Amino acid sequence: MKMTKPTKLLAIIISVWVIIQLTVSLPNSILDDWMSWRQADTQNIARNFYKNGESIFYPQINWGGNGPGYVENEFQLYTYLIARIFLITGEHTLPGQILSMIFIIITVLFLYKAVLYRFKNESAALFSSIIFLISNGPIHLSTAIMPDALSVMFYSIGLYTFIKFSDSKKITHLILSVVFTSLAGLVKPLAMHLGIIQFFILLLGKREMLKDIKVWLGWLITVLIVGSYMYFSYNLYLKYGNTFGVIGGEKKFPTLQGLTVLIHYPKLFYMSVVWGLGITGWFSFMYLFFKKKISYIEWSMLIGNLIAVFVAMRYMVNQGFSPHYYIYMCFFGAFLSGYTFILLNNSYKERMKEKKFLITVTLVLILLYSAHLYHRTHTLRIHYHPNVNSTGFKLKELAEPNSLIIVRSIANERERSTWGNRMNNFEDPRIFYITDLHGWSLPRDYKGFERVKKFRELGAKYYVEPYAKPVDENLERWLSEYSVLIHSDNNGRIYKFN
Repeated sequence: MKMTKPTKLLAIIISVWVIIQLTVSLPNSILDDWMSWRQADTQNIARNFYKNGESIFYPQINWGGNGPGYVENEFQLYTYLIARIFLITGEHTLPGQILSMIFIIITVLFLYKAVLYRFKNESAALFSSIIFLISNGPIHLSTAIMPDALSVMFYSIGLYTFIKFSDSKKITHLILSVVFTSLAGLVKPLAMHLGIIQFFILLLGKREMLKDIKVWLGWLITVLIVGSYMYFSYNLYLKYGNTFGVIGGEKKFPTLQGLTVLIHYPKLFYMSVVWGLGITGWFSFMYLFFKKKISYIEWSMLIGNLIAVFVAMRYMVNQGFSPHYYIYMCFFGAFLSGYTFILLNNSYKERMKEKKFLITVTLVLILLYSAHLYHRTHTLRIHYHPNVNSTGFKLKELAEPNSLIIVRSIANERERSTWGNRMNNFEDPRIFYITDLHGWSLPRDYKGFERVKKFRELGAKYYVEPYAKPVDENLERWLSEYSVLIHSDNNGRIYKFN
């Protein structure tokens, strides 16, 4: 990227942003952080790659019982990269967090390039980049151990190269688009809506290119690459029974009943304001819409993002589980904001009020950034559970090395009736991560002792329940006969089997 005045300013802004992220946003522990269970699972997979030296195609979790723990999951490029860094640094949370920050920065650079290419204005590109950096999603994901930052980085490159291909028709741009769209979808399958965006870019703006067989071949290759990996991963689930709900296990798709629940739509709008388009993105969309300034590229991005929301609606209505799903919409909101900024700035410049406009915009950005930083450092209680962490650390003190454990989860095995009572990924990885022990997870809503009895027969040595009071009295009576209570406090209880 050629160093001009705006790019030099962007470099300064990114440098300041990095310092703030490392000093303000970086959590003391991923266990007390936003999406703590997701981060614990991700870090644990990286740890297992590091310790066991398995192939990238065989990720392992600790809650897979007494088996190897191979799990159906998205392509684990992120955790594998972390594990490679562990070979130099040893196990730590910082490598994953730094990688996430690097991926967000690269995303910003390609957002800059995309906006500059689309609108031919460096001020628009700079403004879009700033909006993305100070948005909720990037602020959170850049210091979290989650693969979404890697996916949106690939997504940004895939979109940029495809837009260039739609103009240049150069095969190099098409190949790059196929490669990076495929990588984005492998890391997070929801990113496959980028293919929908690409289709509509051609349908609405370059329809004659849909007659080019190379375009369809590129999309077919992307689908085959992502689909083949998902099928391979699904077979891990069929063989070993462990899944993150990619194809097997829980389903993220909505049910017909869920689509008819009206309260879901205000929730989706709220989430899009807080985590997706943001205030600036929504304002920009409305302004551009009424000014009739939205081109086929922006309409295509809107259509693709809307389809992504409805495909994953079961998760995306939930403040506790879905914020990271909105990172692609956040990119779209920042893209729109740059164009709106230059239109408004030019309008105020004509009226000799540019200085007041820029001061007002600066104050708004500072306010938004401050609010998002506050949000980052004041995690919602739904995102972490001190009782789980405390009980996990106690078990780490008490448990014998290499023991198999049973852990009662905080999540239920079945979804709410709104979504059809389907299977839910209830496995909570945090106690497994803290102790680095293996074993089985028991859902919050399970009643009885049959599963616990079976797991004990398979070698389980401890039963852990991160609740002060028993969840099920029948199980409690069985435990009193076949185990000894070795720890109990307000955070939870630990039993050792006879």
